Amino acid sequence: MERKIRWGIMGSGRIVDTWMNGARQSDEMEIVAIASRTMKSAQKMAAKHAIPLALTYEALASRDDIDVVYIPVPHTAHKELAILAMEHGKSVLVEKPACVNEKELLEVVSAAKKNNVFFMEGTWTRFFPMINKIKALLTEEGIGEIRSIHSAFSFRLPDAYMTQEQRLINPDLAGGGLLDTGVYNLHFVEELLGKSPVDLTGFATINSDEHHVQVDEQATYIAKYDKGELAVMSSGVRTDMAGVAMIYGTQGYIEVPTFWRPITIKVMKNGELTTYDEPVPQHIDGIKDKGFQYEIAHVNECIRQGLKESPIMTWDKSLGVIRQCDELRRQWNLQYPFED
Repeated sequence: MERKIRWGIMGSGRIVDTWMNGARQSDEMEIVAIASRTMKSAQKMAAKHAIPLALTYEALASRDDIDVVYIPVPHTAHKELAILAMEHGKSVLVEKPACVNEKELLEVVSAAKKNNVFFMEGTWTRFFPMINKIKALLTEEGIGEIRSIHSAFSFRLPDAYMTQEQRLINPDLAGGGLLDTGVYNLHFVEELLGKSPVDLTGFATINSDEHHVQVDEQATYIAKYDKGELAVMSSGVRTDMAGVAMIYGTQGYIEVPTFWRPITIKVMKNGELTTYDEPVPQHIDGIKDKGFQYEIAHVNECIRQGLKESPIMTWDKSLGVIRQCDELRRQWNLQYPFED
C-alpha cells in the first residue's frame, strides 16, 4: 500500500471547516499540522479537527513529514506563504485568487519551477463532476456552440460588517468583489470556452456611500472572444444576486444555479426542459459538505504522478484570469495601497 500524502494547512479561517470535510473523504491523505498567525488560533482549529500539531508558519514549512500545504488565508498573504512553503520543498494548493496580481503570481510560478514542486490555484469550481456534464452538452446533440454566457455572484455584507476590520472591504487586504466572487465568473467562463477574451471592459461602484470603502463593492464586466462569443458577468459584496449562470448555445441553453459550486443544471432544447443532478454528500460529522473533495482528490493524484502542474487548473489559466482582474482594476483606477 502506498504511503499517504501528508498535508499541512497554513491558515485557520472558517473555510478550513468545510475543506476538512472534503479531506476526510480521502483515504489517501492525512493532515499532519496546521499553522496560523497566532498559536491560539492554530491550537483551536487543531483541537476542533483532531489535527496532531499546531505550529507557526515557519515551523510547519520546515517539517520533513509534510508533502503539500493548503493555504486559505487573506489574498495578500498568498504569495509570501506559498513561496515560504516552496522554498522548503513543499507542494502548494493556494485558495483563489492565487495572488493579488500578475506580478505576484509570476513570482510564485517562478518559485514553483525553481524548487521543482507542484503548485495549483484552488478554484474548486473546475473540479465538480457537473462541469464535465456541461462540456458534454456543448455539442450539436446538446445546446450547440456557446454564443453567450451570463453569470452573477454577489452577496450583501451587513452594514455592521462595513468596517476596515472586515477583509472583504479592506483595501490593505485586497478586498472587494472582483477578487472574492468575481474570479469565479472569470474561471467559469474560461473553463467552458477554453480561452481568454480578446476584449474586456467593465464598470464598478467604488466608495459609493457613507462607509467610504475604497474597493469594488459591485461591478459588471463584458468580455468578447475570438469567435464572437460574449460573456456578461457581475460580482460584488454589497448586493445579493441570484448566483445563476446562463449558457446560451446555438441549439438551446443551460441554466446553472450556484455555478461556482455546480451540482444541478437545467437544459432547454427544442422546447423540452431536462434537469441533471450531481449532488455532493450532505454532511459529515454534522458539518455540511460543499464539495472540496473533488479538488483535493485531483491534487493528491497529481502528486502521486509526480506532476508539478495540474492539467486542469494550469498556471497559464491562473495567469489568464488574474490578468483580466488586473485589466479591470486598471480601467476602474483601483490600485491597492501596497501595490507599486
